[in-house]
Amino acid sequence: YGACGLPYFVEGAIPDWQKLIAVPLQDFIEKRNIAVHVLHEVKAINPRQKTLTVYDHPNERTLEVQYDRLVIATGARAVVPPFPGADHERVFKLRTLDDGKAIHAFINRHQPKQALIVGGGYIGLEMAEALTARGMQVSIVEMLPHVMPLMDADMAEVIQEEMTRQKVQVYTDVSVKEIIAQGEQLQAVLADGRKLTSDLILLSVGVRPNTELAESCGVELGPTGAIRVNDRMQTNIRDIFAAGDCAEAKHLVTNKPAYVPLGTTANKQGRVAGDNATGRASRFKGIVGTSGFKVFDLEAAMTGLSSQELARLQIPFKAVKIKSRTRAHYYPNPARIHVKLLFSPQDGRLYGGQIVGGEGSAKRIDVLATALHQKMTVADLAELDLSYAPPFAPVWDALLIAANQAVKQVRK
Repeated sequence: YGACGLPYFVEGAIPDWQKLIAVPLQDFIEKRNIAVHVLHEVKAINPRQKTLTVYDHPNERTLEVQYDRLVIATGARAVVPPFPGADHERVFKLRTLDDGKAIHAFINRHQPKQALIVGGGYIGLEMAEALTARGMQVSIVEMLPHVMPLMDADMAEVIQEEMTRQKVQVYTDVSVKEIIAQGEQLQAVLADGRKLTSDLILLSVGVRPNTELAESCGVELGPTGAIRVNDRMQTNIRDIFAAGDCAEAKHLVTNKPAYVPLGTTANKQGRVAGDNATGRASRFKGIVGTSGFKVFDLEAAMTGLSSQELARLQIPFKAVKIKSRTRAHYYPNPARIHVKLLFSPQDGRLYGGQIVGGEGSAKRIDVLATALHQKMTVADLAELDLSYAPPFAPVWDALLIAANQAVKQVRK
């Protein structure tokens, strides 16, 4: 199913959760000749015997299943902070279809008026819009200095301004210490002593790879804490592969392992793991960490490395940030667009890019992602023959304006 569609199901933009199902269970069995065993839990992997110990929940029995090759695709789980009250029935997380259905049902049944979101990342921001659309006054608590911590502060500031414009209360640089039940409501006690009352709390503080099963049979984890794999998605154990949110990927900018759990990466890794597990040679070259999301009337996207990551890796860099329009100035309803490029001061090689703006902004990130895959410089980017028509872009697209500004910095 399409987990990325869950906020829009909660919002009501997608009226039926069944529309999120990509492949119905019966289609696997009847049309694809794939035996699917739901409600069966793998308890142990035995690489020497090439068997799995499986518990069949409906029939309450333990089975031993033989394999020739094994793909581990156990995904990731939502992180639940260790503070008291995180397990209250009015405290939710949003990772699975069941999570989404539970939030949707709770809203329909109780008609909450106030909601608190702990964490200001992708899901937190998307859910702020969804819960606002359902008539709630929404607050966000983010323990880091700004929402969307993966972005640079000056780009996240544009997002935060939009949240404020939409009447979302944002608290940054502070964490939740505990959650206290008060009748039908919850009170979140912040580390600085402030208390926020709400009818519903959503925990959205990230995910952790499900690696315990793999690790227990000797599969190695990488430096990120996810399963170490090569470009064929092979683990260190013969005939065992791993793919998706439980596995690492090679970052093409740093050439180092990275953990960027996104649906796009999971799908590509799954295809490569399946190919190699069934005898067809296939390789997964890596990622540049491209993502996009919507926050009310803003679109946002990023690719490559941020300023924080470059500083942490001690990679010298320069940055340019420009403001432009998504359309020709004379065409109706041109939207603002902010573009930031990060690049090498020596040769101008592009390291990363971030975009925040109105309609038509986010998908421009794909140009920058392509440039990163090809190890292009900002000078290469400035020479691209990008499309122009008044409804879609000014004659100088925002990316070209930013690239030309970057070229001047490299020349200096």
